[in-house]
Amino acid sequence: MFEQMGSFDQAFPTTGENASKATRQVTRSRTWREVLVFWGANLFVMPIVGTIYATIIAEGLRRLMPIFQLRLYKLPIPGAGLARHYDGFDRLDLAIVMSLLLFAVVTWLWVRVFSELLGFGTIVSQRQSNPVVFYLLSFIALVILAGDALIFYVGLASQSSSGWTETPPYVAPVATLIYSCGLAMLGWWHSDYHNSNRV
Repeated sequence: MFEQMGSFDQAFPTTGENASKATRQVTRSRTWREVLVFWGANLFVMPIVGTIYATIIAEGLRRLMPIFQLRLYKLPIPGAGLARHYDGFDRLDLAIVMSLLLFAVVTWLWVRVFSELLGFGTIVSQRQSNPVVFYLLSFIALVILAGDALIFYVGLASQSSSGWTETPPYVAPVATLIYSCGLAMLGWWHSDYHNSNRV
């Protein structure tokens, strides 16, 4: 009888399982108006922004790396040469394709940055537990965003220097800053929409 007084039940399970269940994320449904406004604005804004972005970034890529001047019909892909005879296809080069891919990546990256800053991501939570992953991903994001701004600046500066009229030297840096802020706001808007249903 006295031997049982010195024994206690385990307060925590020994199997490594969490005794308490995680609470389920509470969400609210979006109204039809919110969905229509978001997708309608995207259908209007994204083609305009994408076209301007692709034009200037493609020029920057051509100036920085001449390999991007390679025409698409010259690629070693079966049937690519036949597309040369279609209207406008003979003017498409690798810079256009790369600029569209870069536009998608940079926009997605800004969405992720603002999701992390709003507390809905998984990367910021690893800052204490796994700092190497946090700083590595932050460095990669910074390099991509800074490189994108640099390519935009080169493309804009080359376009403004080749015109008939002389452009003031402050136009390209100011336009690059406005462009970067505008793309960041676009990412914030998408991040806010995708996280707005979380309570």
